[in-house]
Amino acid sequence: MFFRILKKDLKRKKTMNIILLLFIILAAMFLSSSVDNLVAVNGAIDHFISISKTPDFFAVALTDGITDEIADFLKGNENVEEYEVINGFNLTNEDITITKCQEEEGRTKYERTNVLHLGAVPENFMKVFRMDGGSLSLKSGEIAFLKAEAEQNHLQVGDRVSIKVGEVEQEFTIAAIVKDAVFGSTMMGFKRALITEEDLEKFARQDGLVHTRIYNVNYADKEKFKEQWAEQGFMVISTIEGRSTIRMCYIMDMLIAAILIIVSVCLILLAFLVLRFTIVFTLQEDYKEIGIMKAIGMKDAGIKGLYLIKYLAISIIGAVIGFFLGFPFGKAILKQAIVNILVDSTEQNVAINFACAAAVVFIVLLFCYLSTNKLKKISAMEAIRNGSNGERYQVKNHLKLWKRPKMKPYFYMAVNDILSSLKRFGILLATFCLGTILILLPLSAASTLKSDGIIYSFSISPSDVYMDTGRWETYIVDMDLLFQDMEEIEEKLKENGLTAKTGADIGYMIPCYADDPKDKVTYYVLQAVGSWDRHYALLSGQEPELSNEVMITELTAKELRVGIGDTIHFGTGDEAKEFIITGTYQSMMNMGQGFRVSRSAELEKEYAAGIFCLQAEIEEMESEEACERLREIFPDYKVMNAEGILDSMIGGIVEQIDLTTIFIVGTVLMINSLITILMMKTIMTKERGDIALLKSIGFSDKSLLAWQTARILLILAAAIGIGTVLSNVLAPFTIGPIFSMMGATSIELVTNTWEAIAGYPVLLFLVTGVSSLFCAGGVRKVDLKEVNNIE
Repeated sequence: MFFRILKKDLKRKKTMNIILLLFIILAAMFLSSSVDNLVAVNGAIDHFISISKTPDFFAVALTDGITDEIADFLKGNENVEEYEVINGFNLTNEDITITKCQEEEGRTKYERTNVLHLGAVPENFMKVFRMDGGSLSLKSGEIAFLKAEAEQNHLQVGDRVSIKVGEVEQEFTIAAIVKDAVFGSTMMGFKRALITEEDLEKFARQDGLVHTRIYNVNYADKEKFKEQWAEQGFMVISTIEGRSTIRMCYIMDMLIAAILIIVSVCLILLAFLVLRFTIVFTLQEDYKEIGIMKAIGMKDAGIKGLYLIKYLAISIIGAVIGFFLGFPFGKAILKQAIVNILVDSTEQNVAINFACAAAVVFIVLLFCYLSTNKLKKISAMEAIRNGSNGERYQVKNHLKLWKRPKMKPYFYMAVNDILSSLKRFGILLATFCLGTILILLPLSAASTLKSDGIIYSFSISPSDVYMDTGRWETYIVDMDLLFQDMEEIEEKLKENGLTAKTGADIGYMIPCYADDPKDKVTYYVLQAVGSWDRHYALLSGQEPELSNEVMITELTAKELRVGIGDTIHFGTGDEAKEFIITGTYQSMMNMGQGFRVSRSAELEKEYAAGIFCLQAEIEEMESEEACERLREIFPDYKVMNAEGILDSMIGGIVEQIDLTTIFIVGTVLMINSLITILMMKTIMTKERGDIALLKSIGFSDKSLLAWQTARILLILAAAIGIGTVLSNVLAPFTIGPIFSMMGATSIELVTNTWEAIAGYPVLLFLVTGVSSLFCAGGVRKVDLKEVNNIE
């Protein structure tokens, strides 16, 4: 008997049951994929770092290839358990020529994403892997590039490049695109291209070359090694301490994964919320059947069993479908979220997906059991009286029409219905509000990274043009060449009728300490040079002006336990110079650590570690126009605006967030459409008698359509307003901490006003309005005879 009743019920309520089935499928799919991805993401970076054998400490230094003081120090140090020296060269754009590019025929110019190191395939430390997770092995004449480098130059496996170092030139075939745990993150500017040891030796045998060496160290005692290293005062261009620092470099890559997981969890909650609404409304609609069953002697437990069997059947079907869909959906999310990380292909995926699908079935039944408690209140008398218990003491008119003569009747009814049944429309309001928040949170992250002011958070002063000459390594060795190039740029621009001032930030890796020389830590110190006078954003105090003044990032100040007015020492031994802290600032470079000295400060050139980029301010010309002109004048240079330079620093993360936002918007629109159809189908079924009565007193179908649609759109308008406010409140607690982990201690989140207030709301209104109007068309099918069904 139960199954015959179930079969008839499923046929009678096709639309409602199909929508409910879709939500259960979504719940199972999102839950299984989200939990599976959460498990994968949580251990992916640690797994990647582990199998790559990332050292406890590593340093990058420029050497002559003959003497090696650092290797001698490591070799004789009892605290060093294991070390390895990786030799290679830094390549400029001019050192590489593309000889074959399948994707873009005729392309010959190579553009680095940042610093590019040419080295041999690592065998011990810092291993790299193919995109499918396989280990890398190359033959003579083959080369492997990181994914970011390959995409920057439209290269793929099978393409060829020619590399010239000194007097030796050789052509290589791209044999693999690889993932690199240490240098593959978006926050790591140093990238690698890998060849065989045999091919590297051909280049290394030349005299007079500047070698770039990576020193990998595993030590026994961290603090002791740090003290010993600081005492030596080695001239290096970069040092990284600990695997935790490498893990933090993937924070921008994890941003996408975090956003998608939050979205998945919210959508799961939404699916169950809709489920409860469906069950409650089903009980209200089935008051006749429930009352009759009670009248013929069926117990509450037996009636509950009917509903439990129905929702058990629907939940099992939905969970099974969601179980299988969870695999491709989860892979798609993971592929989008984690681009540079090698995720271990674990075998627990099936078990996780199965457990999540079973959890969905259990939760559905639990919700069903709890929600069906309401059937205790339904009596046989209600079945006789068409759902009424005979008395009503609550006034349903919260608005007085006679007080609002200019208000259209359909609009009055819509507003009055909402105010009279807040509980009924609350689920719709919560759904629309949650959807709005899901759209605006990633939009806030993307808008912040696109904003004009974000450049200050990277310790850079804004300018019209940013130029990459591709000769940063040469500038480090010969600083005079930097000033010569800036003068030549200004002269050439002057010849073309443009007045410009140029500048650059030189980065130094200098041992620093506050009080005790034994507590030295190597920090990145920036100094502005050039013909312009630019200013930088401060959190407190003032910019350094005198030669012995410095400003410090807040994170470094906390680490060294210093503040404005305190003294910092730069250098080693008796040559350490004293600097007075005049201000604090924030920076998302170098994980928020570092200093900036005045233009007049005298720093040792031996500590120079890099040049960020050349900047130019063109008089009486906008940035976009200036970039176009300079691209024409300097075709061999990479000319960028602020958005371009940021994109090169954070690895296209903005584009990934934009794609994620599009996915979220599509999902929210689908959810809004489904919940709108579900709500209107259930409410209109209950209101058929009311609609018939309105028709009988002269209301046209057009007015009734407007009444039904207006209710949904009013709820949507309120939800967008509330969601916008809540997203602004939640953003500092959800998106803000991610920027804080990068070093921005007081980031000001930005929202694109046009997209947040006009663009996406209009899209939501359009899709939801069409769905509600489509469902409201059912009023035309209501016959006047159904007026007898009213209470």
